[in-house]
Amino acid sequence: MLSSRLLLLTMKNISLPFILVLLAACKSNTPQNPPFDLQQVKQVISNNNKLYRIALLSGDSAAFADLHHSATINMPPGAPIMKGQGPMGAMIEQMPAIGVTEYKLTTTNVYGGPEDVIEEGKYELDTGNNKLMEKGKYIVIWKLDNTRWKIYRSIWNTDTNK
Repeated sequence: MLSSRLLLLTMKNISLPFILVLLAACKSNTPQNPPFDLQQVKQVISNNNKLYRIALLSGDSAAFADLHHSATINMPPGAPIMKGQGPMGAMIEQMPAIGVTEYKLTTTNVYGGPEDVIEEGKYELDTGNNKLMEKGKYIVIWKLDNTRWKIYRSIWNTDTNK
């Protein structure tokens, strides 16, 4: 009886440290997300906005859709809510056909954290020779889609009277 108690006590003493070492080893092998860096995300958004402009002006629906999160929802003025990447891509295909030759985006504020980043700004669409077609303001919520920051939600409205 004494030997079985001694064996049980020895197993308990060995098991606890062994389990703690095993847990520590497992934790150290788990990849960690890098710390959130708002300045870095601002740069990513700036670069994405340049790609957005190129896709919009060329009518490249695939490139434009790729900038949007897989669960994107966009709220354009005077139109129904657009859910998914497809409707946004279809809208962009029309831009060259309606005469859009220049698109200017000015970010006025970016803030947020590791879950979502909010971008506020102004935009202008021109039809050549500095002829203003539309100007307005927007809010975009950026969210990670796997490892890339993409447009998760956007809403914009025009300041231009038609």
